[in-house]
Amino acid sequence: MPVTRPGRLYLVRHGRTAHNRLRYAGWRDVPLDAVGRGQAVEVARQLARRTLHVVFSSPLRRAVDTARPIAAAHGVGLELRDGLKEIDYGEFQDVLKAHRKLRLRSAYRRRPMPGGESLRDVFDRVAPVREEVEEELGAGRDVAVVAHFWSLRMLAGQLEGLSFDDVLAREDYSPKNGVATTRFGRRPRSTVS
Repeated sequence: MPVTRPGRLYLVRHGRTAHNRLRYAGWRDVPLDAVGRGQAVEVARQLARRTLHVVFSSPLRRAVDTARPIAAAHGVGLELRDGLKEIDYGEFQDVLKAHRKLRLRSAYRRRPMPGGESLRDVFDRVAPVREEVEEELGAGRDVAVVAHFWSLRMLAGQLEGLSFDDVLAREDYSPKNGVATTRFGRRPRSTVS
């Protein structure tokens, strides 16, 4: 019986929005800005040279609008997963970052933000998606996941077998807007170019 090669994984943070630098967007459904729309086209162009069998995405508009051209280029459907949403900032949603510096790793590591989530909540919420991704990769299928800073960070760490605390301690993965990072198995690889 032939051995199936493990699938290839591409992690993509959604394209830029007007909120990225100024406000905590979280679950607010903000659109991509002009730069973000260009990033979505470019990452789809880069990934069009690769094989993809499935594209998972957060249901938030900025992720969907980044994922849709990727899925279309490969003729596959878009699999939306609530588990891939960004952290819910609760009462801090839409707050200007200049007015309130949130120290998530210390203040909201395990304690939820008022009306929102903790980082641990995001870690736990991503776990069922990780299981789906692992199943696809184990079957030799190539997968793209389009999501947000914290959900991608948690997913990448879980796929590499890291504990919650190790995911927060790592310094080698910080997803950038509109960039696909290739990951094979448990070891990070180069950025797609």
